[in-house]
Amino acid sequence: MGLKLHLKDVENIVFESGKHEYSIDDVGIHELDMFFDYKDLKGRYKEIILDNFKIGYGSSTFSEKTTLFFEFDEETVEMHFTLQGSSNTSINSLPNNFSIGNNTHNIFYCNHIRGKMEWNSPDMYIFEINLKPTFFEQYLPDDGLFDMFKKIIQNKEIGFLSPHNHPITSPMLVIINEIINCSWKSKYRQLFLEAKVLELLLLQLDQIRLCDVCFVNANTSKTIIDKMYYAREIILSELNSPMCLSDLARIVSTNECTLKKEFKNVFGTTVFGYIRDTKMEQAKKMLRNQQLSINEVSDKIGYKNPQHFSTAFKRKFGISPSQVRK
Repeated sequence: MGLKLHLKDVENIVFESGKHEYSIDDVGIHELDMFFDYKDLKGRYKEIILDNFKIGYGSSTFSEKTTLFFEFDEETVEMHFTLQGSSNTSINSLPNNFSIGNNTHNIFYCNHIRGKMEWNSPDMYIFEINLKPTFFEQYLPDDGLFDMFKKIIQNKEIGFLSPHNHPITSPMLVIINEIINCSWKSKYRQLFLEAKVLELLLLQLDQIRLCDVCFVNANTSKTIIDKMYYAREIILSELNSPMCLSDLARIVSTNECTLKKEFKNVFGTTVFGYIRDTKMEQAKKMLRNQQLSINEVSDKIGYKNPQHFSTAFKRKFGISPSQVRK
């Protein structure tokens, strides 16, 4: 399926990979150029697919604040650029929402995700390049910040290369416009697009590398990062009987204060938040299998009171356990 975008009504699909007719040139480049008009949402989207990456960009206008729901069932590293507008995005497997503002960019990894985007501006213009992770890792430098992102990819978790978004520079805009307005054909076009994608990636990586805020985060020693991953392994192995923070800190050879701070830096949530979210994900899988009652699921993940479980589940996913069961 790839990517699917729809409005509140699931049947009202704005875009779905594979459901549109692509043109294919003599070197195998797939290309789609489409226009859409759904009630108050209008725009254009273009997609260019090569062997190791996919380029997508488009603009849209709408008369009021719009929420787009999305499903993406592939593994990718995305170079994301919001050229105009701003959005707030929530992903089912991330504890916190994230925002991307006008004229900013970042790089993130995702693998089979669902969520929603709230578009806060009447005009949006987005440019993004989705790279195959194996292709991207060939060009990722070896140092602290980038090593953390490599671990995210290797563990198939969702995460960002930089802890904050960065301004799109003039050289980046030049390359983006060169890609959009490329006039080369056939094999020359393929060579041109590959070169420009790598040049744009170089500018992103270099800007992040030189950022003072990112540099501070990157200076968290590899030893600390490894300790946090070890702490997570222990948490997952003891999920039904979690130990106290002081014991966990002692086992991974750190102190409780450092454990709380660095665990959140690495995984984006607290230790207990991670435990809670993991248990809820397990509960959702058990409910979908329909082999256990809601009371049994509640008991298995450590809730003695099924009502407390239902309340916590609805707070996490927005629907009740019984609705998942149906």
